[in-house]
Parts: sequence; C-alpha cells; structure tokens
Amino acid sequence: MPEFNYTARNDRGQQTQGVILADSRADAAISLRQQGLIATAVTLSTQLVDSDTVLTEQAAKRVTRDEVVAFSNQLAVMLETGVPLNDAIKAYTEQSRGGALVRVAGVLSDRIAAGVTFSNAIAEYPRVFPPLMVSLVRASEASGSMGPMLERVATYLGKDQRTMRQIRGALMYPLIMLTMGGAVTTFLVAWVLPKFAKIYEGRNAALPKPTQILLGISDVVSSNVSVLVGAVFAIAAVAIMLRITAWGRRLVDGFLLGAPVVGGIFRNFHLTRVSRTLATLLDSGVQLKDALQIVRGVSRSPRWDDLLVTMDHTIDAGKPVSDAVMEATLIPASFAQMICAGERTGNIGLAFDKVADVSEEQFEDAVTTGTQLLEPVMIIVMGAVIGSVAIALLLPIFTMSKVMAH
Repeated sequence: MPEFNYTARNDRGQQTQGVILADSRADAAISLRQQGLIATAVTLSTQLVDSDTVLTEQAAKRVTRDEVVAFSNQLAVMLETGVPLNDAIKAYTEQSRGGALVRVAGVLSDRIAAGVTFSNAIAEYPRVFPPLMVSLVRASEASGSMGPMLERVATYLGKDQRTMRQIRGALMYPLIMLTMGGAVTTFLVAWVLPKFAKIYEGRNAALPKPTQILLGISDVVSSNVSVLVGAVFAIAAVAIMLRITAWGRRLVDGFLLGAPVVGGIFRNFHLTRVSRTLATLLDSGVQLKDALQIVRGVSRSPRWDDLLVTMDHTIDAGKPVSDAVMEATLIPASFAQMICAGERTGNIGLAFDKVADVSEEQFEDAVTTGTQLLEPVMIIVMGAVIGSVAIALLLPIFTMSKVMAH
C-alpha cells in the first residue's frame, strides 16, 4: 500500500504533519477526515512506492487531451444507456487499443470499486483531468446527472482543444518561415560565402559595396564565434526566464495582447476560453465565486487572472460582478453589456455562453485575417533577406569583366 505525506489541520485550526498509508490520495484524505483532520496537502511519499504506482504516474504524464475527450464521450454514452459507471470504465479499458489513459482508467476502476467517488478518483491525476472536469463531475454526483455532465465536459474540452489548435496553427507558419529563413541565411553566410571569399581574395578584385559589406559581416561572425554562441545561450536563458517567472509571463502577456496583428487573436482567444469555461461551470450549478477560482487556473494570462481576482473581490464586497466587468479593458463594451444584462435577469451563465460564441467567431476571423496578413509580410521579409545575401554573393560574377580588369 502506498505511503503518503500529509499536512492537515485539526478542529482547532492547528497544523500537523505526518505519514499515512492509503490506496490513493483520496483515501488518505478520507482517513484523515475520520481522524478529525482536514487535509491541506497530500503527496505520494518517495518511499515504499510500488512499481504499478510508478508506471501509472508515468502514464498519466503522457495522456493527451484528445484521449480525455474520447474517454468522457464514451462514458457519457454508456451512462445514458444505463450502464453503471464502473462497468463503463472497464468497457473503455477493454475496448481501447493501448494508450496511456487505459492504465489510468484501470486505476480509476479500482478506486471506484473500493468506494471512492469518481470525482475524488480523477482528482488524483490533475495532469490528466483538469480542475473544471473535477468540479463538474462533483456537481453531477450531487445532482445525479453524471451522463449529461460528462457529455458537456467532452463538448467543452473538444472546443477548447480546437481553439488551442487554431492558435498554434496561426503561430506555426511565421515560426516555420523564420526558421527556414534563418537556416538558409546561415548556410549561405557560413558555407557558401567563404568559398566565394577565397575566389575574390585570390584575384584582389575591387568588389561591389554590397559584397564588401557581406564579407565584413562574415569576418565578424567567424572571428567572434564564442561571443555569438554565448549570445545564443543568453537569449535562450532570457526566453526561459520569461516563461517561468511571474514578471516574465506578465511582460509577454502584455506584449501579445497589445501587438498589432496577433493582439486581436490573443484577446479573443482568452475571452473565448474564459467565457466558455465560466458558462460551462455556471450552467452546471457551480457558484460564481467557485467558478472564478477554477477559471484562474485555465486562463493562462496574468492580466485575465487580475481581472478574475477583481471580480472575486467585487463579489466579496457585496457588489454585482458587472461592476468589475464594465471597468475591465480586456472585455469589449458590447460584451460587458451582455454580461451585465445577463446578471440583472439571473442568466449570467447564458450571457457568458453567448459571449463565448461571438468571441469565438471573432477569434476565427482574427486568425484568418492575421494569417493572410502575415503570409505576404513573411514572404517579403524572408525574400528580401535571402535575396540580398544571394545578390551580394553573385554581384561580382555579374560584373566579372570589371572585376578581372583589376
């Protein structure tokens, strides 16, 4: 039986730490609750871990979102036709041909057979099942609507996955163009140019100015290789810092949201994702305050996180959440009015759903427009760079008679 380290509080609020044996994190939390302790953190101990647990943890890291969508869809269909939950999970593991999720699903089946709720079982694998799915499943367990809720989960995750693919596709084209352009330019300067330089140097030719400039650049590069390598590593270190630090993520987020072409893409992307998540949670019976906490882990935007915190504080102050929405610069005025109207009529979930639908259309239009604008710009820029290098290399050959005269 696995060993878990825990941090918990007793009925007087005092913190305590210790070790407990249990089949899962959920079982450990239940055992602590029976002892009058409320677990605040339960982590798998590095000792006494069996090989099956290790293999399951490794498999959980390889599960794709598409597998989770298929898993949710299949369970929803079987539950709607009256198949018990555990039998539905077993059927999934038997019918699936491999896949990392099969091993995780087998563990879920064992947990449920041992009396653990489905929501607590999937909560043990946050890498596989997002917090939104855990919250919706927990709400469905209370209302007895597991089948329709899993179908809603699959729909949400499918739309979210499609949105992520769109934004990756929009960024992939310029990235490929920059990589190819950089590779071709490096090949010309590092391999082709030195061969031409020897020919020109041997003839003591009076080279055209563009060729002289290019040869000068080549000399600087060849004589400062260590400096350039250090610069590459420094740029990589800065990129990593921008990704892992709070100030770096905030800086990048502000740049992306305010950039001329991609700004519209990212603004509509975040608005669509946050609105759809809030709509799904609110329509499933989750309270607005709890929904805001969950969405903060979904937005992946520091500026949107700030807005969600402001909305949360507005609720704590006893004010309508529309007060924060109307003052937010991230939400267009038309969408803010829709949310305000939905709150006044008691249909704020429906309002967020409509906002998600409209902003998704605008997001798709922004992706199409941005791609159409970036394509000719990238072609012109890459063509100008590579063409300039090629012309500078070949210009002496075109004026060979003048070169030979010298």
